[in-house]
Amino acid sequence: MTVALIFYTLLLFVGLVITEEIFHRYPRFSLAFFSIASVVLFSCWILLVGAADWFPWAKVFSIASGIIVLSLLRTTKLGSNAKLVAWTTYAFLTVNILEATVRDAVVGNMANYLNAVAGFLLIVTLEKLRTVHIDKKESHRDLLWSGMTLPWIVGYTLWNWVFVYLNFGFQSSAMHIAVLGAAFLVVFRNKDRWLQARAFTLGMYFILFHSLPHLVPSLTINRSTDQLALIISLVPFGFMVGYAILSLRRVRASK
Repeated sequence: MTVALIFYTLLLFVGLVITEEIFHRYPRFSLAFFSIASVVLFSCWILLVGAADWFPWAKVFSIASGIIVLSLLRTTKLGSNAKLVAWTTYAFLTVNILEATVRDAVVGNMANYLNAVAGFLLIVTLEKLRTVHIDKKESHRDLLWSGMTLPWIVGYTLWNWVFVYLNFGFQSSAMHIAVLGAAFLVVFRNKDRWLQARAFTLGMYFILFHSLPHLVPSLTINRSTDQLALIISLVPFGFMVGYAILSLRRVRASK
């Protein structure tokens, strides 16, 4: 199982890196792909509705709709409306974080509570909304968030991985290293493009995981011990508390 998991994670990482690059280079293709995939696979996704766990179907529908809207901003005149681009992007990101934060709060363990606080701090420390824009200088017309800081991206990555670990177990979190890693790899080339990359890699992962489950290794959810979970949850919690304090000081100093 360990070898199969490692192989699948590496294969998933490579696949997500390649598909993200394709969606980055060809915005019209990304719009067509996710629009068609949403229609064709809707019958698979709708089966998730009413399941005991609300999170998977809520995430599938929010990610699919968010990517389609993002692609429309990149390929149509809608992208010329600066306020529309900024607030739509902000809404997409905050809803994504809130879904997981609510899930953590509902679970109710101390580790989940700490991670929920980290998620809340991610939302309140988002800044420089006016720097969100469609890059019209390049033919790819990427969605860029120039004011998004590298520490915030690191905090999000830590928080999201811990969320998966706490709620879905070690094996799922191991696979999610590929999902988060494929998006984070873009930071080394263009930090401003990270959010777009995150949307595409997460979207592809959910299409694979929820529409083609036979391609995913048969995994049992191994939930962590309370002590280990608490220790791990302290990482994003401590990181985001520190980042929030520094952000507050920076805001006060700028006044």
